[in-house]
Amino acid sequence: MSAVCFYITENLSKILNQNQLDAIELACKNTSHVIQKNIPNTEIVSKFDKSGNEYILCDGVDFLFFVNKAKDFITENLILMPNEKELSIFEKYKEEMKNIRFLIGLIHQELLKTVIIQILSFKKNKAKNIIQNLSLKSPETYEQSIEHSSERVIIQSKVADFFSQLIQQKKDKLVAGSASYAKILSDIVDEFLMNAIWDACPARSNIDRTQAVALEENEKIELKCLFSDTTLVLSVEDKFGTFKGEGIAKYIRFGVGYKETEPIQEGYPGAGLGIFMILQKIGILIFEVEKGKLTRATVVARGDQSIRDVQRKPKTVLFFEK
Repeated sequence: MSAVCFYITENLSKILNQNQLDAIELACKNTSHVIQKNIPNTEIVSKFDKSGNEYILCDGVDFLFFVNKAKDFITENLILMPNEKELSIFEKYKEEMKNIRFLIGLIHQELLKTVIIQILSFKKNKAKNIIQNLSLKSPETYEQSIEHSSERVIIQSKVADFFSQLIQQKKDKLVAGSASYAKILSDIVDEFLMNAIWDACPARSNIDRTQAVALEENEKIELKCLFSDTTLVLSVEDKFGTFKGEGIAKYIRFGVGYKETEPIQEGYPGAGLGIFMILQKIGILIFEVEKGKLTRATVVARGDQSIRDVQRKPKTVLFFEK
């Protein structure tokens, strides 16, 4: 049986720092992928197995190589990891970016390892979800099932209180400004809940949102908040699994600095301005979709990273679907 490879493109191999390389190598070891780096892009194209199990990690400079020489390789198996100086490259390649599902931005090496593990293992049977792969140590947890749309205000308050209290307790480990995460995450949970209650359900996607909605037993929304050391996580899961991969393209574009101006097509959950708001305030946004079964929307923040750094681009936007 031939080895399953994870390729790092030619230019990116030269500019990754040792911490980043260590994180990627650990992720590949965890998922039984053989890392291939410091080889020409032409060699990657000749060796790459298009069966779906191999991935290419690519920066902006190398993205241009694929646009010009190997456009059919720009698929969901091409992971973008550009640096700040390269973002202007992507301005005129909107069409070429439509199949991209993974954008990795300015993240801590531990999160980089987790993200790569998640990408390489998600489609496997009994694969872990992103929260499980984070392997948080003894996290403080707040969990809630939501049964009615009228609970949104109460949930917002509880999420704000949960994070605010823990941020205060752990402030010696966190950077200045981390207290603002309590408000940011309470705003995000409301946006996620609106998407889960209305957008995700085909029967409710076009109804008046001022009208209260009682959810059926099999429609309950699951909320999970975690705080461990300096990591803050918020996740909302619906039972519909209707978020289409095509809907992520505009958020990938926004993650590299470009907001589309044309009307957003109907049928894509989260199609309003709320997700853009989330990406302005948070650095890591993740969607996990099992078609017809669930959509899990997750944001991750680190309290040891300044808010200013979090708001810089590129962002991390990941879309998993099976």
